[in-house]
Amino acid sequence: MHNSDFMKVQPFKIAKPIQTNLIVQVDKGEVFYNQLHEHEEIQISHIVSGSGKLIVANSINSFSRGDVFVIAGNTPHLFQSTLGGDPSHMVSVFFTKSSFGQGFFEIPELAEVKRFFHISGGGFRILSKKRTICQTLDRLPDAGMLDRFVDFLKLIKKINGSEKSPLAGFVHPKKISKTEGRRLQQVFDHVMNNFEKEITLGQVAKQAHMTPHAFCRFFKKRTNKTFFQFLIELRLEHACQMLVAPVKIPIAEISEKSGFSSISNFNRKFKRAKNTTPSMYRKRMKVYSDF
Repeated sequence: MHNSDFMKVQPFKIAKPIQTNLIVQVDKGEVFYNQLHEHEEIQISHIVSGSGKLIVANSINSFSRGDVFVIAGNTPHLFQSTLGGDPSHMVSVFFTKSSFGQGFFEIPELAEVKRFFHISGGGFRILSKKRTICQTLDRLPDAGMLDRFVDFLKLIKKINGSEKSPLAGFVHPKKISKTEGRRLQQVFDHVMNNFEKEITLGQVAKQAHMTPHAFCRFFKKRTNKTFFQFLIELRLEHACQMLVAPVKIPIAEISEKSGFSSISNFNRKFKRAKNTTPSMYRKRMKVYSDF
């Protein structure tokens, strides 16, 4: 799965690299590493191929070929690839503000680069200048140590000047324990595999080995939203993926395959969340990037 000698990702922990300050990783396979995990490093990733859903803290996003994400450090996240589609391929770089020593980014010559750490927040999706950003990021795996460092600084500068869309509005105030992570992972797995069906509170509470009342408190504390808010967002994100699919799918079919009980309920939820109708979303959706 991982084509990298620098790092092996484990749930909620990332191994430290040896004799390098930048961790560069290439993921290739049928699916990406799909376990909920977090690490202190900031992660910048280019989706070379593949598609699916990305959970970052309390937000649900879609990913597809050409996307570039910045995921903040100590932020729980997971990629769930769509099975049966294109192979999953992602190039990533991991780093912290102190990767090159304390105070490195404080020198005057790097003031423009330092700004990145003030705007990264809970992470974001890059909307513009993606072609040149991807070209720079994709050079890192095969670059020598000096060229990799220079390209990294260029990468940050280019990202600073791009348009961005936030990924998560809520960042956990503390790290999630392994036990809590396993519980959330079981819930996420169940929901992602069954969101098109009816899902009850009792079902998901059972996945977390908790009573419904205890589960509601646990989920709200860890995501800052109710379970059913999360479920609706997941269903709407799936609907958005289908709305922009190359093959035009009837909206009534999209509603049903996204788990909504009726098309009127789907239209109402969609307009409330996206401030537009599904049909208008389909018409207006366009690519921001250079691709």
